[in-house]
Amino acid sequence: MTPAWAILSAFAGALLVLLLPAGMARVTALAASLVGVMAAAISCLSRLGNPANPVWSFDRPWIPSLGVRLHLAADGLALTLLLLTGIVAVAGVLFSWNVERRPRAFFAFFLTIIGGVYGVFLSRDAFLLFVCYEIVILPKYMLIAIWGSTNKEYGAMKLTMYSIGASALILIGLVIAYAAAGGTSFDLAHLAGAHYSRALQAWAFPVLFLGFSMLQMISHGIIAGLLFGIAGRVVYERTHTRDLSELGKFDLWRSLPG
Repeated sequence: MTPAWAILSAFAGALLVLLLPAGMARVTALAASLVGVMAAAISCLSRLGNPANPVWSFDRPWIPSLGVRLHLAADGLALTLLLLTGIVAVAGVLFSWNVERRPRAFFAFFLTIIGGVYGVFLSRDAFLLFVCYEIVILPKYMLIAIWGSTNKEYGAMKLTMYSIGASALILIGLVIAYAAAGGTSFDLAHLAGAHYSRALQAWAFPVLFLGFSMLQMISHGIIAGLLFGIAGRVVYERTHTRDLSELGKFDLWRSLPG
């Protein structure tokens, strides 16, 4: 089982959720998430057991005229982030098990986000990485705007605007690097090996850094997943409110398992 199964399971699961009856949405989403985390775990164990083996890679032409390729690869860092995403995906499905409003749409959007995140961590082509990053934005907006609470449309739009702003900075930086490297390939290894003038690096690197420093991959993956789980599944299920002033009346420390 290769890392490609993680991406395929997420996007295939999103499609199946929409095609199957609503009652199958949760089970299908959980099955797809389990396949993804299994693929990540098996790939991590395989890499740990055989560190001298070549890194798994999938490389096919996509847009030859621009030098864009479907290039995926899984080194140690990518596999670590892949496993993190798989664990968060399974936890997210379980925490959302009681969603009753349009469950097919909910889990389809959720799995699309997971597939996009998998793609970001495995991409070795800058253009493919940008596409995977963009895939996440719309379903993320829909999840918050439809299933959120308390100014949910405002919150969804605010987060989306931050994401779009980061995307614009990333795209500018990638296009500049692509042009400065000869305009022949978006491959990350090719871009990393190109020579850039100091003047270009002085302003292009901060642009890229600012754009990426907005998804802080590991901390965001862990903290955001736990906070959504606690706020949605644990706190709201017990109190039926997310208002902080109201929550103070419940003495949550008495009702939560210790």
